[in-house]
Amino acid sequence: MASESLQDLIELSARVGSNLDLVQAGGGNTSIKEAGTLWVKASGKWLRQAAEDDMFLPVPMGDIERQLAALDEKFPEYRTRTGVALRPSVETSVHAVMPQKVVIHVHSVRTIAWAARAGGREGVTPLLAGLNWSWIPYTHPGIPLAIRIREEAARRPDILILENHGLVVAAEECEAAEALLHDVEQRLNGETRAIGAPDLVRLEELTQGSEWEVAEEVEAHALATDGVSCTIAAGGTLFPDQCVYLGPAAATVETRDTLAAAAQRYETRYDFAPVFLLAAGAGVVTRRNMKRAAHELLLCLKRVIERIPTEAQATYLPASQVARLMNWDAEKYRIAMAQREK
Repeated sequence: MASESLQDLIELSARVGSNLDLVQAGGGNTSIKEAGTLWVKASGKWLRQAAEDDMFLPVPMGDIERQLAALDEKFPEYRTRTGVALRPSVETSVHAVMPQKVVIHVHSVRTIAWAARAGGREGVTPLLAGLNWSWIPYTHPGIPLAIRIREEAARRPDILILENHGLVVAAEECEAAEALLHDVEQRLNGETRAIGAPDLVRLEELTQGSEWEVAEEVEAHALATDGVSCTIAAGGTLFPDQCVYLGPAAATVETRDTLAAAAQRYETRYDFAPVFLLAAGAGVVTRRNMKRAAHELLLCLKRVIERIPTEAQATYLPASQVARLMNWDAEKYRIAMAQREK
């Protein structure tokens, strides 16, 4: 039987997790501190299913402190209330170092659109006026990020804008944390570019008889039909889950290219088989076996990029950071869990 506070967190998590602008696939995590224990979402679990899937783990705060002191990212498994053994979220230490009782971490498309552009910090400053917030320069997720956030402890921020990553909000009660999340979302909302329709005839011709198919999400085609979006997407990794689920950058189909040639060129460059391709001016094609998690991240990428103004300069993660993310044991575990979802 969940405590009243934990039940509130579960219900909050399901609501937040059902908003694709905030949470995609197994990303995002929530927590609540009770009597020396951090109840935190299990790694790779889909937050939207919080009300029906037992996914919160009781992690003693003392255990987290020992992991932090030892710089040990490999948290052991803990058991849910129904006895299922799972690893806690890769961001468990981040939740622990925030002094507030309730913490929500999301991959908000509105926040990332600011956090992945040059001058983003200066841009959000007037929008967040009156709130207690901090901008955290990009830091590898998990323990390195927790250590960096601890440097802000004296200010006790309620809001963290994580450069090229996402958003953290915290409060003493679930209701207050959720209200703060919605307030920040409203403040950071920006205009999106108007996008033309895809060329479905050309896409069908390109994919005929191949392992590729026309992207099932109509809005995803904007990544290719809008020249600015196409250029930004092909430029590199804007946020961690992009490279983890979709690859280091978007693969593009050049004039007179075949899909096979475009995919091979990309794989030769990045040592990663692309899961989607951008046919400039026409639209997006995806592998026929592409997982639901990747489909959601494709929409996330589109929604982030369409909010980066034409005149703005997108900022990307360095290749070394991308490689670190894609070869990180904690991420491999999370992806394996997330891929169980259809």
